[in-house]
Amino acid sequence: MVHVTGYRTPSWGASAMLTTLRSPLAGRLARRITELRYLGRRSGRPIALPVAYVRHGDRVLVRVGRAATKTWWRNFSDPAPMSVWIDQRWMTGTGRVLFPGHTDYAATWELYRTGFPQTPAEGTDPLVVMTLDEAVDAAPAASAVGRRLWRRWFALVTVGELLGFAVPAVAGVAAARTTTLLAAAALLVAGAAEGAILGWFQGHVLASVIPGLARRDWILATMLGAVVAWSLGMVPMLTNGLAGWPPLLVVPAIAAGAAVMVSAMGTAQWLVLRRHLTDAGGWIAATAVAWLAGLTVLTAVTTPLWQPGQPAALTVAIGVLGGLAMAATMAAFTGTFLVWLLRAQPHPASIDMG
Repeated sequence: MVHVTGYRTPSWGASAMLTTLRSPLAGRLARRITELRYLGRRSGRPIALPVAYVRHGDRVLVRVGRAATKTWWRNFSDPAPMSVWIDQRWMTGTGRVLFPGHTDYAATWELYRTGFPQTPAEGTDPLVVMTLDEAVDAAPAASAVGRRLWRRWFALVTVGELLGFAVPAVAGVAAARTTTLLAAAALLVAGAAEGAILGWFQGHVLASVIPGLARRDWILATMLGAVVAWSLGMVPMLTNGLAGWPPLLVVPAIAAGAAVMVSAMGTAQWLVLRRHLTDAGGWIAATAVAWLAGLTVLTAVTTPLWQPGQPAALTVAIGVLGGLAMAATMAAFTGTFLVWLLRAQPHPASIDMG
């Protein structure tokens, strides 16, 4: 058994498929494949596995191919609760096995063939038939929940990072004519302010969807990550940089420093997130990629526009424009992963995706 977000899967292959299915893009492409969750009848363990399915009204049909080599379907020899991920939300219901020869089997097999026409006309495999709970259709419309959360995160986090980045942008211009030490101190304070502002906006969204998450802890963690990142970024300014280093060490040193810079905030935030979400470690990599992409966009926007001798106001305006592009990029990446992470939790009912 392989552990995935608190659930066990039958094999590494099933685990890999579930990981792929949880990604936003794959979830839209794999229309006939989904994740099924249940508790083992004897072990009581939570199990997750990928299945091909057909939905017809309040019923979800799953064919058990090569049934003799599988055991999961035997958990539904008697009616038992189960859940499936359909239309970008979890649906709960009761599953039971339908065997060939049952009075309803032939008609149910024909319904299954509407989704998989290549299936043999005469069925010989058991079918697991899930009857959805009555309240399921009262849930939010298909995929609207995840999109709504993503849009909310994108809007607020973009604004938060734009406002936050404006602080060091202004501080950098104001401190340009001071001593190097004073300029570094000003940027460090401004970086902490950027982290506090961004953390407040992010925490506002997270506290509304993750029960028990303290916004204060998230703000402090984001500030800490920002200070670490800014501190590393100012090392070349306060020293001679890598001057005099052996050429073979320059590239590894730059790569290591960059990796720590883009990972600092995600690592600090993970210390808070792991208390509330299973397998939250991916947040570190996701935020690192998001910041790397954002900083790349920032550089692409500002480098050709910043010129020596420009008025201070124009320099700040260009910085804010680049900050907006960076903020939007970072928010898009992290928002996508956040929806993915919340959707993969072992107890989705405890997460308010609205």
